[in-house]
Amino acid sequence: MSRGASRLARSQEALWEFVSCFAPSDPGVLGYNVFETATWNESIDVNSFRSAVGDVCARHDALRIVFDSVGIDPLIRIPDRIEPPLAFTDLTAGPASRRDLLRGSILGYERGRAFDLRGGPLWSVVLLRTAPDRHIVAVTLFHLIADGWSTGVLLRDLRAAYRARTGAGPALPPLKLSYAAATADPDLGPADRRRRDEFWRRTLTPLPDEWPFERSPQQPDVTAEATLGRPIEAGLIGRLHAFARSQRITPFLLYLAAYRILLGARTGRPRLVLGTATAGRDEPGAEDLVGQFTNNVYVATTMGPETTLVEGIGLVRAAMYEAVRHTASFTEIARAVNPGFDAMRPWPFLLLYHSWFQSAAPTNDPPPDRREHRSRARKPAGTTLDEHTTRLWAKRGEPGLVVRHDRRGASMNYNPTIYPRAAMLETLDGYTAVLSALLDDPDQRIGDLKLP
Repeated sequence: MSRGASRLARSQEALWEFVSCFAPSDPGVLGYNVFETATWNESIDVNSFRSAVGDVCARHDALRIVFDSVGIDPLIRIPDRIEPPLAFTDLTAGPASRRDLLRGSILGYERGRAFDLRGGPLWSVVLLRTAPDRHIVAVTLFHLIADGWSTGVLLRDLRAAYRARTGAGPALPPLKLSYAAATADPDLGPADRRRRDEFWRRTLTPLPDEWPFERSPQQPDVTAEATLGRPIEAGLIGRLHAFARSQRITPFLLYLAAYRILLGARTGRPRLVLGTATAGRDEPGAEDLVGQFTNNVYVATTMGPETTLVEGIGLVRAAMYEAVRHTASFTEIARAVNPGFDAMRPWPFLLLYHSWFQSAAPTNDPPPDRREHRSRARKPAGTTLDEHTTRLWAKRGEPGLVVRHDRRGASMNYNPTIYPRAAMLETLDGYTAVLSALLDDPDQRIGDLKLP
């Protein structure tokens, strides 16, 4: 049996528009996934593990999502049953000299693997035996069915289900909230919808223009990606959290405000829009679900060089509060700010902000050091990069900041063939300088900041 076809949940709209832009004929091949691994230091019975994967699949509706149609406005359905997607490899069966190479190859493939949207499943579990009593469990989920938080939920439930299958623990407790209830549309009247649309029209227009970061002189490869990380001193973190409490804001908002202040000081631009995401798991029990629940919000602020740091924090706090109060789906925001949206689709959400800021989910923390991790986004075979598409791919590679969930580090995601590595290092150094300045002299003006 299968439930009837339905449209995407509101929280899935932005990501679908994004993947449809870069792989319109088959977004599943783009490799736009969430991925995580866990190490189990114990022997594992593969048959019991396979049954545990099936238990978790039956538990979470999002893991059974498949597409009935693929297009601008697709339809999805949730079958009652789906074949558990498990692959097992015993690395101890081969030469020791090749184990690390094979492990890296398997995990690298899984991280960016393609999925069959119509056939499903849109996730995978890989079990690697690296020693008789040591295993790596890797989970990969197409981003449309899962956010960064979901990988931790899946790994946790998989461990509990396996323990239950082997008699080492109790069965998983029932979920407190259904997937349908968690993704239900809010009940807004026409007047509230008009006020919401007017807020976004007023806040985001004129739409953000090109990002003013220094460009690299080399020939760009629009599909190139890199991450450059830098630690944040442990002593600074505790002081920053105490300062956030004194300002009656969350640490997340303080770190967001610091990035906004840095960008304004670096570029000299008074008006900037930062894109970010809220967890979208406000309902009790939502934290235990696998699914794509994040809501994008766009924080627009205007600050001049005479604005003090503490005033800048207040402006970001007020803008964030209003953005969350007027939370809307991507298509609702896009239609409000772009009258030609429906005729221009796919029209991705990355056109709504200058730079992206994100706090990583607990299991998806970026590297805390200054190592650079390079990769290449998958450009679907046969894709032609006309001027419009090239511009969107370049926009995809614009610098964005990710702060670790534990705040011990920050990293820049960027296209290394468009933006110089030195500029990214300067940005990371400048970010920690702003964090320090917030503590040392919060009343100083943005124009007086001493940045590396």
